[in-house]
Amino acid sequence: MRWVVRHSAILLALYLVLLAVALFSPGSEQQSNAVLWLEGVLRHLGAPRGLTRYDRLEVVMNAVIVAPATFLASMVVPRFGWRDWTCFGFVAALTVETAQGLLLPGRQASFSDVVANTAGALIGAALFAGTRYLAGSRSMLRTSRPD
Repeated sequence: MRWVVRHSAILLALYLVLLAVALFSPGSEQQSNAVLWLEGVLRHLGAPRGLTRYDRLEVVMNAVIVAPATFLASMVVPRFGWRDWTCFGFVAALTVETAQGLLLPGRQASFSDVVANTAGALIGAALFAGTRYLAGSRSMLRTSRPD
């Protein structure tokens, strides 16, 4: 089991570096292009127009980019629960948005990004909690004896 934690820690460190590059880049052209690309793909696949609106996709993608971080962090430090990781995610999102608004002239702070990133933190931590619960249920089923 230690190798899982070790590999999760390495993946988390790499992911956080990539996330920091995206979050603290001077402009947001690549991020906007990614949303436009997804919008085009979904429209090509016939998704309803309500699901392919840029502003909605941007919020969803802001949540999706944070979820792997809290999932992996939960694997590395499992003593923190989903509430803790959601709180950490909120503080981190607020810090990032404040830094973007104050230090990066090509970026602007957005409260909707704080909400979306916090939701992503919750999703990642909840997925880990669910996975952990299911794994525990399976091991209990294997070790239970009939009466």
